[in-house]
Formats: sequence, C-alpha cells, structure tokens
Amino acid sequence: MNARPKLVAVFLLLFVVALAACLPAVARAIEQPQLTLTAAPATLALGASTTLTARGAPAGATLTLSRKRGGETDFTVVDTTTAGADGTASWTRTPPESTTFRVDLAAGDTWAPASAEASVGVRPKVQLVAAAPKPLHENQRVRYTVTVRPAQPGATVQLSRWSSGAWATLQDLTLGADSTATAAILAGKPGRLAVRADIAAGADHLAGHSAPWKVAVFDHRNPYGVPTRYPHLILVDLSQYKLYYHEYGNVVRVFKCVLGRPSLPTPHGHFKIYAKDPHMGGPYGPYRMRYLGLYAIHGTDEPWLLDRYPRNYSHGCTRLANANITWLYSRVPVGTPVWNVP
Repeated sequence: MNARPKLVAVFLLLFVVALAACLPAVARAIEQPQLTLTAAPATLALGASTTLTARGAPAGATLTLSRKRGGETDFTVVDTTTAGADGTASWTRTPPESTTFRVDLAAGDTWAPASAEASVGVRPKVQLVAAAPKPLHENQRVRYTVTVRPAQPGATVQLSRWSSGAWATLQDLTLGADSTATAAILAGKPGRLAVRADIAAGADHLAGHSAPWKVAVFDHRNPYGVPTRYPHLILVDLSQYKLYYHEYGNVVRVFKCVLGRPSLPTPHGHFKIYAKDPHMGGPYGPYRMRYLGLYAIHGTDEPWLLDRYPRNYSHGCTRLANANITWLYSRVPVGTPVWNVP
C-alpha cells in the first residue's frame, strides 16, 4: 500500500540531485570577458592621431566606443564595430584635447557585459613670435606674441628665459578672447637670449611649450658683436644704409652711405681692404678703398643722394660724403676687415 508514495519520493529526490548537478554547468557557461583598451601613443601633440585597440572580446561581439573630454561629465558614443576572430577591434582617432575613451561590450548568451577605458593626453600648440631690432642690444625691447590652440581664453602662459641651465619665468601673460597675448620686454644683459612660452596642464590638455626663440644680445657700445681683437673694422649694414667704424669692438663713428642699385647690389660677406687710392676725383670723390675687385668704399659727386631713402644708386660700391671718406681714409690701413651684413 505504501510503495507508490515511496517511489514518488525517490523520483523527486533524483530530480533535485540532477538539477543541482546541472546548476554549476549553467553558471560556467556565462564567461566574464577580460576586456582591455589601450591607446598608442597615449600622449599626443595637437593634430596627431592615436590608435585605440580593444582586446579580450568574444569573436563577433559588438563593441561600442565612447569618449569623454576634459570638463565633460558623460561619455558620448562615437563608433560601433565588431570584434574580429582574435577578439580585437581598433579605431584611429585625432582628439582635439585630452580625452578618456571607453569601450563597452553588451552581455551575450554566453558572456557577461564588460567595459574598459584608456586616457589620451593632448599637448596644445603654443606658438611664440618675437619682433626685435636687428641687431638687438641690451637697452632695446623685444615684442613677444603668444598664441595657443585649441583656444584657451583667460588661461595664463609664462614667458621663460633660459638661464643657468634652466628655464626661469620672465613674465606671466593672460590669453585674451582670441587666445593670444603680447608683451614688450627688455632684452636683458649682453649674451645669448633664449625665450619660450609655457602653458601649464589643464582639465582638457597637457602642459605645453613653444619652440625657443634665440638671438644674440649685444652691448650697446658694440651692437653687432664685433670682436675686440680688431683695432680697425668697417661694418656696412646693407638694410640700414649705414657704415659703422669700429675700434677694438666699439663703434667710433656712424656714416650714412649709398649702396648698389638692384641690378648691381653691394655684395654681402667678410672682406679686407687691399688697396687705398688717393686723389681720385669725379664720382669717386677724393679717396677710394678697394676690398673686392672694383668694389670699394669711396666719396661721391652726388651728395644729395645721401639724403634719400632707400639709397640704392651706385654700381655696387659704398659711397660716403666726401668729408666722411676723408676722415675714414686717414684712419684705416690696408688689411682692415670690411663686413657687409644683410
């Protein structure tokens, strides 16, 4: 009479045991992907690209790429793709500012959802332009203009000068609405001047700096940096139409001069006076000093040309007022260096 209930109980027990045995197998069928995302390179200059690579996804799974820029609180979807047979997917991106990228894997029949992130830092483009007299000497100012891209209106940039093996702050500037700032600063002591512009890291960019601007700063008594070993030296600045007479590196006298016409320009370079010719007369004035073939420094019979600007009228020679060539001729021996500088 009691055999049937016992048989039912046995079947129920067997069913429970079989179900319990199956549960671990079901749990083992849902895998947790080891999803990763890398960026190469992870640090960029503005305008450069990085390659984002996702690894560890199931073959054929759908992957969604999102990005969040500095100052943003939420991710924005930018692309969707399918993982390859090796479980990888890649994207090439050119972020305009520092960005965090995220890849998402939705849950599948046999895998759990997963996500991974990678950060890419972007250095802004910092441009420094300097305008200065040529040559530059210590009591003159240099006008610096700094521009930063992407625009950073209101941000602080630093002008720094290379000094004693390190960059030292010269002046802080605030970028205007156009992300540009300007300043006029004294050149400083004679020597080599190197200046660059720096911007500190922010929420949307890494720290960045411009290429250094370099120039020689000369003593105001020797604005062209003429070596002091020369007892006499003539320097003709072709852009200024002026002749500078030096003794031991110091400028003694400065004269206006007429230079070669466009079709017969005065040569630039370093030369030496090889002949002195007195009693010339006519278009040469009273004296002539030759330094390259027939190229010479001499007087003139057209003194009014010295009051014009620009003064390109000769056949390539350097013409001085007759009183000035007379003064210079008596002080300059054969062998005196002549520097014609652009």
